[in-house]
Amino acid sequence: MIALTSFPEMKKTHENSYAIYLLTDDLLHIIYKKVPCINRKAAQLIVKDRMELQEGKSMPVLCDIREVRNIDKAARDYLALEGSLWIEKLAFLIDPPVTDMISSIYLDTHSQKVPTRSFTRKAEALAYLGIKETDEN
Repeated sequence: MIALTSFPEMKKTHENSYAIYLLTDDLLHIIYKKVPCINRKAAQLIVKDRMELQEGKSMPVLCDIREVRNIDKAARDYLALEGSLWIEKLAFLIDPPVTDMISSIYLDTHSQKVPTRSFTRKAEALAYLGIKETDEN
């Protein structure tokens, strides 16, 4: 079981070696850390921790992948298939050119189970997810 921190706004946070998770009632924001490569083992931990935070509740997810430099095919496949459970809508926050290329490969090579788009601005990503930007997200 992962350790959770609760705030008065019903916010939960979690951190592992690959990502920081921020959960509100309406959104899960995942900020990927700068690591050399995300492989399948890392992807499995990222998804396991996300699902434990969500506790079975489907919701929109904002993935900030601006620090990601490399993700192998096995990890992309895992995230696209097994990793899409309980995600209503997915927005990638990217920083071209590297993460733009990574998100394009993901979007172009996997049929999407959930609506997914990439953005360079957080406000646009949140609007796509149907979330009003606040200090909490």
